[in-house]
Amino acid sequence: MQEIKISVDSKDFERAESFSKFREQCKNYLSSVGKNWDKFTIVSHDSFIGYITENAIKKYIESKFNGAKVVTWEEQFDLKLIIKIISEKKTDEASIELVRNYFYDSWDLMINGEKVRILSDVKTALTKKEPSLSWNFLYPVVQAEKAGKDIMILVYYVVSDLKDLHSFTKLVLVGAITPETIKKCKIIRAGEKTIFGTTSQIDNYITELNRDYYPLEKFI
Repeated sequence: MQEIKISVDSKDFERAESFSKFREQCKNYLSSVGKNWDKFTIVSHDSFIGYITENAIKKYIESKFNGAKVVTWEEQFDLKLIIKIISEKKTDEASIELVRNYFYDSWDLMINGEKVRILSDVKTALTKKEPSLSWNFLYPVVQAEKAGKDIMILVYYVVSDLKDLHSFTKLVLVGAITPETIKKCKIIRAGEKTIFGTTSQIDNYITELNRDYYPLEKFI
């Protein structure tokens, strides 16, 4: 594991909050047209911390790996057009399909290296504690079954106060894991207790930090 050296200021928080609100607007729009199939979003802060993490990982990869270029899922879309569709509550098939394709992302980051192109999912976990290799991370079974991603990158968003996402202290990059490795892990079912005493809300694969994750250098 390693700390990612980045600075996060008020403008970053403002952009993350705007992104989180935009995602919620997309979800509400899709609900209004009968296309909301988002069954695995459990906590409201996912979009906020995910936005900050994905942009940090993009900068990290491009600075660390010579010649690497990273594209985020949303950079493929005309977001102004999507905002217009939602605000005007358009219900034509093309408009609905555009918002649906944007919201249900197939991957988070496309990493283009000198010899490889990797499609990556990025998972961000919120914690107040110092991340430890003795921990595990629960990866949704429903997401693992979706094709189209080569690796999953795991990052911890560390705060001093769990109730305040602005109390950010650092990002800790655990590493990456392949879908094949994820699917070999044990499953904890919805309703069962985790090692932290919480209840698993959905079916998850139990990935072990000290066993299943490798540095990004292994893949890029």
